Amino acid sequence: MKIHSVFSIFTLCFMASCSNTKTTNYLVGTYTNDVSHGINLVNFNQELKSLTIEKVISGVENPSFVIANKSKTIIVTVEEIALAKGGKVTSFSYDEKTESITKRNSIFTNGDHPCTVAFSPNENFVLVGNYSGGSLSVFPIDKNGMLSESSNFIQYEGQSVNKERQEKPHVHCIVVHPKENIIAVADLGRDAIELIPFDENSKSFLINEKAITTNVKMGSGPRHLVWNKAGNRLYVTYELTNEVAAFEYSKGKLTELQTIALTKEKTNGSTAELRLSKDEKFIYASVRGVDNHIVVMKIMNDKLEKVQTIATERTPRNFILSENQKSVLVASQGSNLISVFDRNEKTGWLTKTSITVSINQPVYLFPF
Repeated sequence: MKIHSVFSIFTLCFMASCSNTKTTNYLVGTYTNDVSHGINLVNFNQELKSLTIEKVISGVENPSFVIANKSKTIIVTVEEIALAKGGKVTSFSYDEKTESITKRNSIFTNGDHPCTVAFSPNENFVLVGNYSGGSLSVFPIDKNGMLSESSNFIQYEGQSVNKERQEKPHVHCIVVHPKENIIAVADLGRDAIELIPFDENSKSFLINEKAITTNVKMGSGPRHLVWNKAGNRLYVTYELTNEVAAFEYSKGKLTELQTIALTKEKTNGSTAELRLSKDEKFIYASVRGVDNHIVVMKIMNDKLEKVQTIATERTPRNFILSENQKSVLVASQGSNLISVFDRNEKTGWLTKTSITVSINQPVYLFPF
């Protein structure tokens, strides 16, 4: 496979997609240990169940979480590193006419190891959570993908009961509410979920002084979050206790409804990603470390019921349901693989296939 630089030209009209076969491209965030590594662009043929690497965007270090805007003209990634001014957030532009991808700029995040990134609803801002820095940064971004210096910065303080993992704040996830102008932020280090109002017309975007903190079970370590479409349920992975919790959201308040265990034993922190099916009948969670599996849960009458546990390759981090909901792609960092599982839409159950692609330490997938 030929490795290209970030300034090279690539073609997105692949053989499979040009033959009217349903395909989806994914940006794959990775950890890098060689200059040839970077953001991978993979193509998944949903009918033929083929998975291929189409391009590697090099020139970025540890682009663990990568996203694109709605029109797929801008790509933004964190660089999960720790320098004098923290990690980096880096942007690229994609020109459909010339089929080229170009690096725009990089800015320091003022916090170490940024590991989550999100666009604001109008895509005028990029939000970055710094894991080791325990902070949240806001960056204006223009229509060409140029980032400006941070317009807002929130430094969290505090800790929780797990002395090894919760010695300080650890921001791990940012999700925008589907209907209201608020974001939810998971802080693994403080056992807290922050609800922060925002104003797209404000230079600072976030209204810091109106943030509401929800304290969750001590020692649980909230990691990833997902809203349902109605915005009245928030689901959370508890990394340190291997659990998933469901919260009711109403009038600015979160109330925990249920917590379900994903493993028989509460090992030293391993639950990672959380995904909700389009029909909102099933929710999926990945568990790493000793377990290495995906847990399938059915949602009935607002109650979670575990229906399947299926083994994966080593260290399953992020995973994603395909556009047609018939497949699940799992990024297994420890095995340097993305694996494909068949999905039964009625039962939610997964079945492992032999389809894989080798990628250096894949940790995130985003449709592109």
